[in-house]
Amino acid sequence: MTTPERGPALHVLVVDDERVVRRALQRILERDGHVVLLAECGQEAIDIYGARGKEVDVVVLDIMMPDVDGREVLRRMREMNPGVRAILSSGFTAESDPSLTIPGTWLLQKPYTPEQVRAAIAEAVAAK
Repeated sequence: MTTPERGPALHVLVVDDERVVRRALQRILERDGHVVLLAECGQEAIDIYGARGKEVDVVVLDIMMPDVDGREVLRRMREMNPGVRAILSSGFTAESDPSLTIPGTWLLQKPYTPEQVRAAIAEAVAAK
């Protein structure tokens, strides 16, 4: 499905340990016609990506999670696919936490608006 203002439908893996955040992102993305896969922890995200990574266009990944943190999840996804497109989600900024500046990723600072989510997705998908 393609919407003129938003482009083709994407498969987006949303990884966040907070249910309310996962559901909010799911609503935003599904309203835009995207297919959303949800993971509530790092290990679940790794498992889903291992099984369905070829379908996933973009991962929206919370950095701070209790089991496996987002940096480790990203490292393990990159072992499976070095070109994985990941948007890191955090309440911190890159200025306050320089470790959020990871090459080949984008940062989505919490709290965010639907427009900021859409812009981050568009930027990540447009990158070569």
